[in-house]
Amino acid sequence: MGRAISRALLNYLLLILLVALISGIGIKDYQFYRADMEFSLLSPAERAVIEANASSVGMDPYDYYMRFVAPRDYPTLVMNPLHAGLYVLYHSLFEPDYDYPIPRKLMVARTLVLILLAEITIILIGFPLAKLALRKRRLRSTVRFLARVFNGLPVWAVAALFSLLVIMSALPNYLINGLGASTSLTRNLAYMAFPLISIVLVALWEFVEALVILLRDEFGKEYVRAKRAMGLPERRVERHVLRAVMPSFLGFLFQHFVEVSTLALVVDAFFGLFGLGKMLQWGFHISGDLYTLDPDIFFYPIAVFMVVNFFVLLAVTLLSELLTPGGGGVEA
Repeated sequence: MGRAISRALLNYLLLILLVALISGIGIKDYQFYRADMEFSLLSPAERAVIEANASSVGMDPYDYYMRFVAPRDYPTLVMNPLHAGLYVLYHSLFEPDYDYPIPRKLMVARTLVLILLAEITIILIGFPLAKLALRKRRLRSTVRFLARVFNGLPVWAVAALFSLLVIMSALPNYLINGLGASTSLTRNLAYMAFPLISIVLVALWEFVEALVILLRDEFGKEYVRAKRAMGLPERRVERHVLRAVMPSFLGFLFQHFVEVSTLALVVDAFFGLFGLGKMLQWGFHISGDLYTLDPDIFFYPIAVFMVVNFFVLLAVTLLSELLTPGGGGVEA
């Protein structure tokens, strides 16, 4: 078990370093762009001071500004990409330089609750549907078809259809107008209805199809036929099969959790749930040829999901090891 956990930790550490490296390259490029633009907008008096200081050390004014002046406002300019990425991720998580209109804890809670509700709903619907699809070929074909359709359909398209439904029906418009800073549990859960349905509708079918494949392969193995030949009740056979596929299922469930998290960010921004998806939208804007990036806003959701996914991966690894025959669990 220790080896599996160590391997998972090492893989996740490498992933963190990769994300930090990519983030560092992006933030350095953006801060260089901002510093370059600010240099071109210096007043004559400021430019004269820069030129005098640069001349005293034998440097070009532009190089002097980018090396000694700009890093006061853009510290990542003097860092390597990996250091810059780790710096912005840490700074956005623990020392944000931004006054949020909505408490960050509330935004995180909304997103995590939406993800958990979506995963629980998908599991509760998906398991019975997969067992039924194993016995009915037509349903299995339908599930496969729907999985292909919704794999190619962006979740925002489904969200747009629900928005039109609210607009054209007698449903209250506050369901799509933005949740704001409301802390009412009833209002928050009511507002999550359409985002939740959008996620479930898109993510359910791939989940069911994968589960059908896992169960079908396991039910076809020799030990299952032997247990049935021994006259064991079907429910007991099913329990053995579920225990046997659980390690593989947990690995798939982690991947599915990451996919659902991405869908949650999209519908959050679309419906104005004011969770981490909305925060990403605040942190990055494109207008014509100009773009603005606020690292303390944009990188905070990334840092949060890295922490959350780490603990989910750790839990999945522990459960997989306990349920794997020979790994400390009970054999199927």
